[in-house]
Amino acid sequence: MNNLIRLELKRNSLKPFHIAVGIITIIMLGLVYLFAVMPKIEGTDTDMELFLSYRTVFGLSMIICMGIFSVMSAVMAAKFIVDDYSDKKAILLFSYPIERKKVLDAKILLVFLYTAITVFFCGIFIFTIFFVTESLFPLCLDTISIQLIMNCLIALILYALMTGFLSMIALWFGFRKKSIIGTIVAACIIISVICQLIALTLFSDYLLFVAFLTLFILMIFVRKSLHHQVENMEV
Repeated sequence: MNNLIRLELKRNSLKPFHIAVGIITIIMLGLVYLFAVMPKIEGTDTDMELFLSYRTVFGLSMIICMGIFSVMSAVMAAKFIVDDYSDKKAILLFSYPIERKKVLDAKILLVFLYTAITVFFCGIFIFTIFFVTESLFPLCLDTISIQLIMNCLIALILYALMTGFLSMIALWFGFRKKSIIGTIVAACIIISVICQLIALTLFSDYLLFVAFLTLFILMIFVRKSLHHQVENMEV
């Protein structure tokens, strides 16, 4: 599996995605501070009181981050997977003396791990800076505690994994039609719906775990379905 992943990295450059991750991280860092300062800007709006809580600032920021990274990951999946199984390119993949499923799994694992890891470290970078500055010059009225940091860390891991799940679900739609555009459009539609539902988890840790388990089960179904499609492809 490691050799297959290394082969994929030789065939496909990750540089454009590294640049995208850097840009997204900078934008999200600015957005976090914007959320934190909003109650001071709109002091008369009672709805802004939600942003006085670190839980709300963190959760809403990560939901937006999850949506943006899911689209980026769908683009990556379309390039690394859908495009490679389209037209005559699939002939090269099927010429490898390796099971079709293993080749596909290597591609899926590469996209999934890259997505989950970049989301995780993006979140770590953003909220380390944010919480350090908040300890010195607080914008929120909330209190930073060890419990808060641990809860944010656990939630960050779940958000990172769910981002990978969402991109794979979008891949399933695009792969059926062997369409790169279809994969990206499916990602945008799925994310616009799922992120609104996951926004409800801001008020319940239980709902966050339910969302994670639901997407995990869908991910298992997607993987099996993709295996079936690849095994039955004719070139």
